Amino acid sequence: MTPPTASPARGRPRSQDTDRRLLDAARDMLAEGGYDALTFDALSRATGIPRSMIYRRWPTRTHLANMIASGGDVTWPELLSTRGLEAQISALVHEVLERYRRPDIGAAAIGVIAATQGNRDLQRELQTEAETNARRALAAIVARGQEAGLICPKANADILFDMVIGTLLYRALFSLENVPEGYAEQVTSQIIAGLAPA
Repeated sequence: MTPPTASPARGRPRSQDTDRRLLDAARDMLAEGGYDALTFDALSRATGIPRSMIYRRWPTRTHLANMIASGGDVTWPELLSTRGLEAQISALVHEVLERYRRPDIGAAAIGVIAATQGNRDLQRELQTEAETNARRALAAIVARGQEAGLICPKANADILFDMVIGTLLYRALFSLENVPEGYAEQVTSQIIAGLAPA
């Protein structure tokens, strides 16, 4: 999911304070009431900001929820060369798992998934940039690991992305089972075992 492409505002530049107030209020609504609680009417009442100003920023609540769910650029730290493969994978796993366990982000992500189901054009609009960037970031980690002899040469970065992100998002957002203590470490160990050179 990627931040939306909103219609450019005419006239005065957009206020960063207004953006912050809207996003903070939207996060609170998502955390407390889920995606159904996030409406532009409710957001306008909570902030005192006219709906017309909200629509200038996001054409639909799905676009707003997607901005919250996607959270900007992928910025996984570079740990492979200094702390090794396990530290690198552990950082990735912890970041993704903890992010989607947040009530506001979890509700936003589930809402966007439901709202875009069957609409491939909207899915591409919202998700293409974020997914492309995330896959590219993981592919770079895999390539560096393979070059250093830490990752099996046959490891496929795209399949690894699906396995890691799919596993973590399912457990954080959809599973009826709680996330047990040490889950991130167990996932990390499984990934490392699968990536190790023969």
